[in-house]
Amino acid sequence: MSHTAANMPGTWTLPAQLQRKLEKHPLGKNLFITAIGHYPEHTAGAIRESKGTLVYTLLYVLQGKGTVTIGRRSAPLKANQYLLIPKGTAFRADPDTDLSWRMYTLQFAGQLADDIYGYLGTNLQPRTIPPLVGRNAQFDDILHHLDLMNNIENLLYANFRCYSFLGTFRLSVFNYMKKGADNIIEQCIQLMKQRLDQHLTLTSLSREMGISASYLSALFKEKTRYAPIQLFTSLRMQKACQLLKETPWSVKEIAAEMGYPDPYAFSRSFKLVMGVAPKTFRDKRGN
Repeated sequence: MSHTAANMPGTWTLPAQLQRKLEKHPLGKNLFITAIGHYPEHTAGAIRESKGTLVYTLLYVLQGKGTVTIGRRSAPLKANQYLLIPKGTAFRADPDTDLSWRMYTLQFAGQLADDIYGYLGTNLQPRTIPPLVGRNAQFDDILHHLDLMNNIENLLYANFRCYSFLGTFRLSVFNYMKKGADNIIEQCIQLMKQRLDQHLTLTSLSREMGISASYLSALFKEKTRYAPIQLFTSLRMQKACQLLKETPWSVKEIAAEMGYPDPYAFSRSFKLVMGVAPKTFRDKRGN
């Protein structure tokens, strides 16, 4: 690809006849892309919907900065920020004259579009998210498949990828790591995974991490919405599921392997996390 071609905008719009097919397709009707665009640096002019549109619009700035105007309100839109604009909303997005932006745009519709907007919606306020190489790769893959040919197979593939792409805009602590609190959590989770056969307590975990028990507990609840021991128990029960599926060991033997001297305590913990008793879990899988 030439340098000139690599810096040209890439856009694609869903043909009307294919949209009608997707709206009736059992795998395509829930979410489908109606338009997509990649605007490299120094190519993105104003992006606008002067009368609004019947689909949702995602604006994602990878580099540079600009301004988005909705009605009489204007707000800066900077690198590593996105804005999800609801249906029927007129808007205009302009790059800064001194620092052109690199922009991704995506419009989508479908039976789940309202729910996805509710999950990711920004209330017309730009939201900052960390950059992800995987997010960019997914977008490029989507656009590449849509560019190849307007057939239903490529459309379904691109739209399946779209679920994953949109999911990256609502990140959890596990999606990226920074220094400080997030790093403490990741280190603690790795420690848990190494000690699944032991009886860890909040006190022993905090001692291993070199911080107070109250601080560790607060960090976990803020970042993961779990208490540390809740997460540890869940990890242990996932390992127990693996043993129930892949080994002929008895429930008592698996309990001992997981550090539970009392198989009844193990069974109670397993049912609390997995919703069924260990024996029922195994019987349903034919082991």
